[in-house]
Amino acid sequence: MTNHATGLPPKGDKRRVRQSPNRAAYDQASLYKVLDAANIGHVAFVHEGWPQSIPTAIARLDEHLYLHGSRSSRLYMALSAGERVCVSVCLVDGLVKARSAFHCSMNYRSAVVFGSGQAVEGDEKITLLDRFTEHLIPGTSDDFRPMLPKEIKATALIRIPLDEASAKIRDGDPVDDNEDLELTYWAGVIPLTTSAGTPVASANLPPTVEPKAQLLKAMANF
Repeated sequence: MTNHATGLPPKGDKRRVRQSPNRAAYDQASLYKVLDAANIGHVAFVHEGWPQSIPTAIARLDEHLYLHGSRSSRLYMALSAGERVCVSVCLVDGLVKARSAFHCSMNYRSAVVFGSGQAVEGDEKITLLDRFTEHLIPGTSDDFRPMLPKEIKATALIRIPLDEASAKIRDGDPVDDNEDLELTYWAGVIPLTTSAGTPVASANLPPTVEPKAQLLKAMANF
């Protein structure tokens, strides 16, 4: 099992991983790798006295995490108002089968980001929305009509700084009790992967319009 713990935050810091702390990573590079591999984050906040957790598209661009959606939604109204939020992501890389069901686990990469949102406006918003879309669907940055003013106005783009965040990573084999190692039950890792399939054209797309080469190349490496 790899020990990922570096730069341990002080006791009481909300970033500090308490369960299996040897799997924690607090360095920027580890955090960025997890966030860059994710397209969906779960945003937790309190709305009218009730806890909420809403999955939404995310993108790490430079030193911030970005979220976008309808300006009129409760999530983006809360984010635009600067409410404190917690964004979590998790990518499962494998099922870990041990000799004991008690020691079964998963190999995963996860991250938790704490902070308050800031609305992005103006020309910066348009540029970042283009980069956001390229993160979600690589190879498509020059394959869209220009955004309409009403679309830009109706869309909220929120950024959250990444100075209060941590990652947690598990990899490797199951960890069985020493007395179980001689038992003949199979133990190991069942890998789980996500990959892009062949693009399927919309039913109303003329047959002469084909996906661009950069999209096909990006999907092959997805």
